[in-house]
Amino acid sequence: MKLNLNERLKERLFEVLSVLIVTMLFIYTNAQMGNPLSVGIVTIIVGIAGFIVYLKEWVPNRIVKGVVFSLILVSIMAFFLADIWFYRYYATPMNSYLWMQKSNLNGLGESIFSMVDMKDVVFLLAGIPIAESFMKKKYPLKHMALIPALLFLMIAGLKPVKNIFIDKVDITRRYEANTFLRNWGPIGHHVLDTYAYFSDSGKHVMSADDKKAVAEYFNKKTKPVHDLSGSLKGKNLILIQVESLQAFPLFQESAGQEVTPFMNELAKGGLYFPHVYPQTVFGNSSDGELIANTGLYPLKQGATFFRFPYNDFPGLAKELKKSDYESFAFHGDEEDFWNRQHAFPSLGFSDYYSIEDMKQDEMISMGLGDRSFFNQSFNILKDKKDPYYAFFVTLTSHVPFSLPKEKITWKSEAGKEGSYLTNYFEAMHYTDSAIGGFVKQLKDAGKLKNSVIVIYGDHDGLFLKDKHAVEAYYGTKISDDEWVAKYMPIPVIIYQQDMEGKTIEKVAGQVDILPTLYDLFDIKSSTYFGESMLNGEKGGALILKGDYGSQMKINAEGRVEEISPKDQKEIDLSDQVIITDYFKQARD
Repeated sequence: MKLNLNERLKERLFEVLSVLIVTMLFIYTNAQMGNPLSVGIVTIIVGIAGFIVYLKEWVPNRIVKGVVFSLILVSIMAFFLADIWFYRYYATPMNSYLWMQKSNLNGLGESIFSMVDMKDVVFLLAGIPIAESFMKKKYPLKHMALIPALLFLMIAGLKPVKNIFIDKVDITRRYEANTFLRNWGPIGHHVLDTYAYFSDSGKHVMSADDKKAVAEYFNKKTKPVHDLSGSLKGKNLILIQVESLQAFPLFQESAGQEVTPFMNELAKGGLYFPHVYPQTVFGNSSDGELIANTGLYPLKQGATFFRFPYNDFPGLAKELKKSDYESFAFHGDEEDFWNRQHAFPSLGFSDYYSIEDMKQDEMISMGLGDRSFFNQSFNILKDKKDPYYAFFVTLTSHVPFSLPKEKITWKSEAGKEGSYLTNYFEAMHYTDSAIGGFVKQLKDAGKLKNSVIVIYGDHDGLFLKDKHAVEAYYGTKISDDEWVAKYMPIPVIIYQQDMEGKTIEKVAGQVDILPTLYDLFDIKSSTYFGESMLNGEKGGALILKGDYGSQMKINAEGRVEEISPKDQKEIDLSDQVIITDYFKQARD
């Protein structure tokens, strides 16, 4: 009897230990995602941890139970590790739409590995004693586990039950990416996010009121008239989206050497906008391509190129086609990365050249090195007849900014070799050189005089989480306000040989790039969000998911404000335009 009592006590202690370990794994995930613990989140975590541990006792076979629930535990741990790594890079949790983008994992091994912390190894090891206990512990009757399992499930439901029935709160309403995480922790976030995903699925039809609101918004657009209006009409347009390019590396020097000497030269000789804010969300680079080519904000949830690649998008390529332009897109990665092989034709490009169309002679990190990419792209472009629109997406300066030693030509300052910021500058210096070589080829071929070169960054390369690395490099503290004003913006450069150089300090967003080009190329369409950066009016930018993982507004002075109801309506209208395929509906 004493032996049986000791065995049962040992089994109960194993159960308590298992619940505690699973609870700590969930708390670790919550902490690594920068989320404060609350009583509500703790009840959800403890409740789900206990439910998982006792749920296994409903399986009578000890071996099957051990294998099945060990696999479940490993899957849960792997899922939350992915959550942690994603959050470390993007400062926002994964959502259900990202599973549509699993093809994007190709070539991202180095970037993913750079997010791994040694503490994560302990996270994995912690699951071993739980898995072992799954195989050893057994109840004489499996229904005995029903009571504690249901009790723990009731504990997990305390917060949502209170919110729904007492506080009368709509717990499924999400204002921006981190709302569910803040309110419910990682577990609650994924439950509610999955619900939101399925409830958002299906065909969307725009209401008559929303159609009227969108039409009125576009019809109210006014075209600025100034000295540069229509000055670039009829010229070739070469638009270059540079991976991870921020504005602060421009005009930076180290050991007497500029980080981006060629882009500096173009900025001084053309229109230079140093205070443009990235407005990408979950589509990352592809969102930058969408914004610059259509003047639409990206979707607040999921990547537009994956969710709605076949939409009837408005934009540059289609408007220029009305003036007999041909449009071509170039990228040094696989054609299906970010689903571009389907999205680019919807944007109006007649041809899309990817790594499959090029010789793979300079492979760096994720794909074709930018120098080879531009050299081969020039050989394709040189035989195209004028006028044309050529859109380039660079790749080599992608995180973790690891160039082969033989490709590094930028000299770092003594004592700063190998630092994260040094690696970033090295990668930007390489890409700057690649763009410079490409433009020189255009000039030597007599193509530059009749062409406009536009360069902009797709999104941040260094995020708020990297502030300590920037502070260590410069040896100074950086306030949050300084980070927003100096380190968040991307540059926009518009260069044409006959232009007079001018720096325009206006605060703007990526969504303002397209209307600025419409202004310069005398394109009459007004189906875009944003305004020309040359209209002389006060600036500002709406950030759908910035360094802080939440929506905010950057005002004309470069300071952070809360998004107003009017601003939110604009973002929501753009979402509706994409989700309902507004332009197809309007055409039909």
